[in-house]
Amino acid sequence: MLRWPRTLCWNEAVVGMKHACLFLIVAGLLVGCDSESLQDDRPPVEGGVVVIGDYNSDNLDGDPFELLGAEIVSNRLALDVAYSGGCAEHDFAGFTPEVNITIYPPQIAVFVVHEDNGDMCEASLRETVELDITSLLGAFGNKFTVTILPIGSRSDSIELHHDS
Repeated sequence: MLRWPRTLCWNEAVVGMKHACLFLIVAGLLVGCDSESLQDDRPPVEGGVVVIGDYNSDNLDGDPFELLGAEIVSNRLALDVAYSGGCAEHDFAGFTPEVNITIYPPQIAVFVVHEDNGDMCEASLRETVELDITSLLGAFGNKFTVTILPIGSRSDSIELHHDS
C-alpha cells in the first residue's frame, strides 16, 4: 500500500511548516526585543554643573534621593545628599530655566536631578556633591536667591542667598 508513505510525506510537510512558522515568530520576537530597547532611554545628566535653559522634561526624570542641606561656596553649590546604592557611580546635575528676571535680586529655581546609573545596591549612602554654578554667576551676577528643587525626592526645597 502506497498510502502510508504519502501520509508520512503530508505529515512531514505540516511539521516542516509548523517549524518554519515557529522560527519566524521567534526571529520576529528577537528582532523586536533587542537589548538597546531594554536600556534606560533618558538622556544622561551632565554631572557636576548647573545648566541654564538647555534641557527638556526628560532631563528632569531623576532617581530618588534626599536633599539634606545645601550651601553656596565660591562658584559651587554644595549639596548634602543621601541615596541608596553602592555598586555604581552616581551623578547629580542642576537645571534652571532660561528666563528674564526683572526683580532684584534675581530669584532662580534650580532643579537638582540624581542619576543612579542603574545601581541596584541598597546601601544607605550620604555625601556632599558639588555643582558648578559659574553659569549662574555669569548670567545673574553676584547677588541672587536660589531655590533648590530636588527632583525625585521627598525633601523640601532649600532657599539660598548669594551676595558676594
